Amino acid sequence: MKQKYGLIIGFLFILINCGWEEDYKRAAFLSMQPDTDLILAPYPFNIFDREARDAITLSHYSKEEIKNILEDHDLSWEELKTQWKLDAEEENFSKEVNYTSHYTQYFYDTEIPIWIYGPKWIRNGQYSDPINQQHIPSIYGRLLDFKFSNTLNTSYLDKIFQNQKEKPEIIVTVVVDQGGRQLYKAHKGSYPFLEGLKNNSAYFKKAKVGHLESHTAVGHMAIGTGAFPKDSKIFSNEIYSYADGKVLHRPVYQGANKDWDLSELAVPSFADEWDLFNNNEPVVISQCYAARASVGMAGHGKLFNTALQQKNPLSSDSDHVYWQDIKSLSWSTYTKAFLTPNSAQKYNLYKFYLENKKQISTHFEAKDPIDLIAKIHHFQGSEFQVKMDGELFRDTVSETILNTKKDKDGITDLAYVTLKATDAVGHLYGWESKEAEQVLKATDKEIETIFQFLKDHFGDNFVMVVTADHGAAPMPEISNGLFLSHEQFFATVNELLPESERNKRSLIKWVAHSQLSFDRELMKMYNVSEEAIINKILSIQVNEKKFFRKVWRREEIPNLSF
Repeated sequence: MKQKYGLIIGFLFILINCGWEEDYKRAAFLSMQPDTDLILAPYPFNIFDREARDAITLSHYSKEEIKNILEDHDLSWEELKTQWKLDAEEENFSKEVNYTSHYTQYFYDTEIPIWIYGPKWIRNGQYSDPINQQHIPSIYGRLLDFKFSNTLNTSYLDKIFQNQKEKPEIIVTVVVDQGGRQLYKAHKGSYPFLEGLKNNSAYFKKAKVGHLESHTAVGHMAIGTGAFPKDSKIFSNEIYSYADGKVLHRPVYQGANKDWDLSELAVPSFADEWDLFNNNEPVVISQCYAARASVGMAGHGKLFNTALQQKNPLSSDSDHVYWQDIKSLSWSTYTKAFLTPNSAQKYNLYKFYLENKKQISTHFEAKDPIDLIAKIHHFQGSEFQVKMDGELFRDTVSETILNTKKDKDGITDLAYVTLKATDAVGHLYGWESKEAEQVLKATDKEIETIFQFLKDHFGDNFVMVVTADHGAAPMPEISNGLFLSHEQFFATVNELLPESERNKRSLIKWVAHSQLSFDRELMKMYNVSEEAIINKILSIQVNEKKFFRKVWRREEIPNLSF
């Protein structure tokens, strides 16, 4: 009998152990670029990023919440208590931390919630069906009886749709950045509106990120286009290369001359095609303080509609897509493609900070605009950013839709807003912290205010979706996760080159966080094999522990799509 149970346990262990590999391989198949050679999978909790932040942040925690988080991740409270030298009786404590990130296919990065509200069109219920961010535009297509280029099969979701031929006046998509399910688990009771919305919407409790990498640019592209990175070519926030002894990185949508390059998004967005289908009549709004999020949801704006403009010069394109310009502490856009709403002129960041600092309890002070620029990540990770995002979004809807009577023209407008303070505070303080809890409470309240604004002005003629672009790893100080910089990565791999060549070029043409491309010309020149590079990567250690769990060649990734 014992032998039988032993075999069962062993079999279950194999299944569990293989489960993560299947997730990785499926996401890799849907994300690989034409010249991707390797897929990199770190051990859980490990962070592969450009560099550690210089600033150390003092984060605050509650013992009860931390114990619950540790238990959820199979980590030890006793070990953490000893490591941090905590008093057993202390209910609240603090710790200096560096920062965390996200990009993997592990559950903490990929488990996200999706709420879809719209009783006239959507049947309330809590659903366990598998769903990715890419399904969201296809659901919009079903509501609008509109089949666009990247339509996915949603027939298995027939049960959520009401038999309603009327179309909503507006569809609003709210993205809680880094708002994976781990954030909500960590701070129960801090989001009463969204908790209540579970019973007043179609709530998908097993939604997840289905692509590599779990990053802002990729998640927002998925929400905006319905495409996977293999087709959209948006597969990371930035791409890293090496030349003349330096690690270089190119942000997404940035061309060779550091100007905007929207052609990098190789597929149309839902908004692009819906706008074109309706002769540019719909209003499209896409707001986030980070351009990679706003662009990913909106698409190409005027650049996609150039043919229509030439055909009908009187047609106007009302794509208001905008983000923060940190140097001027204001909001701006790429004028060749998008518009900035007039309302944005009211929202200078320093002026907003001065006007609201008496009402908002925060963890930073800014004595002048220059000081605020230096502390911009703290502003963006605070209630100031949450409040500004909500107010500006509502003002923009009023300016572009309500004041122009577009709310009664029978053509569905599309409005996207990302509340990104949850991401900034998560990176700086950790999503486990009291600082993150404070921002989550403010975010929940702001979503409730947006919801009430829509009810007041659109009655029951709107659909609102709330989701996330990704989750995040626990703070390394909590999980004992390792940090590997791209500098160390390039330096280690290039040890395979003659010493005289290591600071000139690299055997790696480019690497993101999970994908890598070889410089095959250099490999051939110095007779370096794929196997040698793979073994070198797998040998990388941090604090005497191996960093990477698995490295797959392109040909080892099977077709594991839907």
